[in-house]
Amino acid sequence: MLSSVFGGLRQMVSAPDVAIDLGTANTRLYARGYGLIADEPSIIKVHPETGAVEAVGSRAAQMDAPHDARRPISPLHAGVVTDVEAAALLLKPFLWRARRFSLTRPRVLACVPTDACQDEQAAVIEAALLAGASAVALAPEPLAAAIGAGLDVSSPYAQMLVDIGDGVTDIAVIQSGELIATHAVRTACSDLHAAVSKLMVDRFGVELYPREAERLTRKIGAAVEEPPATMLMATGTERGTGREKVVCINSREIAQALAPVINTIVEAILTALSKLSPKTSCEVIENGLCLTGGGACLKGLPELIGKATALEVRVATDPLRAVIEGARQMLLIGAATHLWLN
Repeated sequence: MLSSVFGGLRQMVSAPDVAIDLGTANTRLYARGYGLIADEPSIIKVHPETGAVEAVGSRAAQMDAPHDARRPISPLHAGVVTDVEAAALLLKPFLWRARRFSLTRPRVLACVPTDACQDEQAAVIEAALLAGASAVALAPEPLAAAIGAGLDVSSPYAQMLVDIGDGVTDIAVIQSGELIATHAVRTACSDLHAAVSKLMVDRFGVELYPREAERLTRKIGAAVEEPPATMLMATGTERGTGREKVVCINSREIAQALAPVINTIVEAILTALSKLSPKTSCEVIENGLCLTGGGACLKGLPELIGKATALEVRVATDPLRAVIEGARQMLLIGAATHLWLN
């Protein structure tokens, strides 16, 4: 069913072992025969003087504290690998978990955004190989998300999926196992958090603690109509002094800061729809739109997208893990067909 999607893939002697969703915010790995073996933040902690890796994933996130010189390093930005060495250091202990019961280096299926250029695709492959993979194949993230969300991607009728991750909003129309149209923007959940953080710096001169911007974003969400104003507390450190400071801010100010980012995401979806042929548009209208990724969990966003597009918007049962679930199923399909890249 999916062989047409893997253009250019060649046969390998062995079946694949590991599926990877290497995301801007979280990295997830599925190992064939062992299930989900990693679902952790995509960060590492490095000693400021020696450069030695002190913690990876959840341990690195737990160590994050104010005034700590060992600031977390994220190997990804806007959905793609920007630091190959750091990405390899992130993946290495996770791949080792998959190798514990085998002497061989695992074969990897990694998901990438549809707009990833050749160099960005090469960076994912290089990072996985440096981390211990023996071979790497790439798959488009929205296709994996569609499969993980339970869409019948083999259907001859066009279906639209929008995956709003931490670093990229990836939009795809799928028909008969193929991506017949794609559109992506490097604007997503991390931009929402950044907008809130910037507001707090501009308004109060306060740098929010980790996760505070994310908490405030979840609290406000994307309202279809203007919500009643409430006062919210936020905690961070004062610029210049580094002293802890608690401030109160009107919820409408946060909503105003979020609005341009949300509008960019909605406009991207509208742009993708406008480029479809009349026949494909009719099929998408009939089938509606499926939403996955962290953005699908943002309060009010599905309703806002539905109102803007006049489409029925459905949220996947487990939107955060739709990509890795789809990659898991693709891995099993790959195991049956032996279609891989060296």
